[in-house]
Amino acid sequence: MVSDYGSVLESFRPAVSTVLGLDRERARRVLIIGAQIALLLVVLTRLATSSWAMPVALLLVAILGAALVGWVWLYLANSSVALTASHLLITDWRKSATVIARSDVSRLIRIGVKPFEGPPWHAVMGVDAADRSLFTFGGAYDAAAIAGSLSLPLSGSYHDALPLREINRRYPGAVRGVVASPQRILVLSMVGTVVAGLVAFFVWTELRA
Repeated sequence: MVSDYGSVLESFRPAVSTVLGLDRERARRVLIIGAQIALLLVVLTRLATSSWAMPVALLLVAILGAALVGWVWLYLANSSVALTASHLLITDWRKSATVIARSDVSRLIRIGVKPFEGPPWHAVMGVDAADRSLFTFGGAYDAAAIAGSLSLPLSGSYHDALPLREINRRYPGAVRGVVASPQRILVLSMVGTVVAGLVAFFVWTELRA
């Protein structure tokens, strides 16, 4: 494979989602089969109850499930870390690439990010010689293999979790990369889907009143 920055020597992908335990192919199958089952249940419920209340509730649940599984599929299908002789090409779930010169990266650091609730988010951060953050990718990657291919030291632990403010104080510029971590995007996707579903439900209820 050849990129604008030279031939890709090695490429790494997240192996398994740390959120739902799905690999790329399984997530795709769940998305396709789940959509068909959800549509069938909505139709059967409408026919059995002669009311739209239960079908709409099932549809909202199905939309939430599709958003979660669909996000996992996009993350596993599109995300990658590729190495050329001179650069790192870090592609996220939207196929948006970040390009970093290999010579700028001093070391890789495993970090745990404390959320408001729940377990820490896992991420791996690349920093320069002044400990400024250059990029972040998710903990589903094989960080040790990537560090070995780059001939860089790998330090830190996912278990030593810090709040985002402290991480940004230690590694300036970390906020943007950590905010874009897979776990946080998934949480935002869940919240956004629930809010959109509730708004749609209340609008539909008011229109029928």
